[in-house]
Amino acid sequence: MKKVIFYFIFIFALGCTSDEELTDEKSLDPIIGKWHYYSYTTTDGETTYDECKQKGYFLFNKDGTGENTPYWERDLNCYEDISKKLTWSLDDSKYIIKIYSQGGYGGVLSFPIIYVHQGEIYENILKINGTLNCIKNPN
Repeated sequence: MKKVIFYFIFIFALGCTSDEELTDEKSLDPIIGKWHYYSYTTTDGETTYDECKQKGYFLFNKDGTGENTPYWERDLNCYEDISKKLTWSLDDSKYIIKIYSQGGYGGVLSFPIIYVHQGEIYENILKINGTLNCIKNPN
């Protein structure tokens, strides 16, 4: 009888999820994850990026950090560009995305550059500055 009660409690305990875990799952911000470049919008309309540029992405981590990794094509080959660190935060309904880079003169990196962008998620598309459209990686 003790074994039956023990197994019942054990199985019940396995099926339980703490309130903290439920809160964490529900509170995950929709921006968290990998967003691939998809298209850009100009006054002429929307243009889909080629297959190489669509490999470029923004990775947004839960802790407000991440990276931006663009890709570019040259001589029919696709190359990964230098990844740049970023931070992100939510201000009302807009995301503030800061990408950290470096500038320099004569090939010598000498000063930091911070690019500040605004983003919004609309119908599962992350729109950055109203021009760059990214879609979330389904994996």
